[in-house]
Amino acid sequence: MTQAPSPSASMVVDLTADDYADFSAYVYKRPELRRRRYLSHLRFAILMVVVLLAYLVWQTWDGHGPNWSLVLPVYFEGLAVGLGILVLLALAYEFVLPGLVRMNTRRMLAKRPDGLFLGRHELVFGVQGIQDTVAGASGQLAWGDVRRVEETPQHLYVILGTLQGVIIPKRGQDAATLDAVRARLREHVADIQLLDAARSR
Repeated sequence: MTQAPSPSASMVVDLTADDYADFSAYVYKRPELRRRRYLSHLRFAILMVVVLLAYLVWQTWDGHGPNWSLVLPVYFEGLAVGLGILVLLALAYEFVLPGLVRMNTRRMLAKRPDGLFLGRHELVFGVQGIQDTVAGASGQLAWGDVRRVEETPQHLYVILGTLQGVIIPKRGQDAATLDAVRARLREHVADIQLLDAARSR
C-alpha cells in the first residue's frame, strides 16, 4: 500500500528590501564564496611573490647573475609592504563589503520597486516544487533546481546557486505553518540545515 503524499504547505509572506539585503549579505558570507575569496587572495599573493622577485632579478642582472646583495633587502621590504596591503584588503572584503552589499541591494531594488520582487508573495510548497504567486504573475521552481536549504533566526533560504535563492521570511508565521513548510522541504531537499530548535520538534 503506497503512502499518500503529504498535503501542500503554503504561506503568504511580505518581502521587503531588507529581506533581499539580508540574503545578499548572507550568501556573501557563505563558506562557498569565502573559500573562493581565500583562493583568490592566495593566488594574488603567490603572483606578487613571483613577479616581484622576477622584476628585481631582471633589474640587477649583470650578465653573470643577479646581485643578491641588492635584490634580497629590497625584495623582503617590498614583500612585507605588499603582503600587509593584501591582508588589509582581505579584512576589508570580510568585514566592510557585506555592509556595502546590503546598501547596493537596497539601492537596486529602489530603482525598480515592482511587485515581482517586493510585497506580497503566496508560496505553495507542492509535490512538484515551489509555486510563487504575486499580483498578476506566478511561477514554479522545481525541486530539482534546489541545491540546499538553510535556516536563520529570521529566514528560510532555498539556495539555487551561488548567489540565487528563494527568500522565506519567518516573521508573522505561526509555528504550525513553519513546521509544515520545513517538513515539505525535508521531503524534497537532501541538503538541508535547520536550526536546532526547529530540527528537534
